Amino acid sequence: MNKKPTKQKILVVDDDPDMRIFLSTILKTGGFKPIVAKDGIEGMQKAKKENPVFIIIDVPMPENGGMRMYRHLKLDKQLKQIPVIMISTIDKQTFIHYQKTKGIGLGRDVVSPEAFLEKPPEAAEVLNLIQDILSRRVSQNE
Repeated sequence: MNKKPTKQKILVVDDDPDMRIFLSTILKTGGFKPIVAKDGIEGMQKAKKENPVFIIIDVPMPENGGMRMYRHLKLDKQLKQIPVIMISTIDKQTFIHYQKTKGIGLGRDVVSPEAFLEKPPEAAEVLNLIQDILSRRVSQNE
């Protein structure tokens, strides 16, 4: 029996249902298996349960926001190696300024995300970025 290769799981954490559908569609088209969560709390639970190869996190979310989830991920021994793209409606400069002024900086013990994208991202940009980061990870581990 030929066993189908399992698709790599990518977790999408966003409070906007339209954005979850949009990103899931892009990921399916790119050959990945999307897993979705509506906030950082659900996102952390699914990250631990599903063990995704990649995570896309929305920055501003109610409850446990994206920055808080990212910080928890990077402080978790099992999950800290998973690459992350932060995604937001705010531009990168504003995001960095917000981080510094609101005192929610990542801290010395937490590395910056692999990438930051403004909403709505281009489908090709999302897939290219994920493929690029994953292939760099594979070549570093060889």
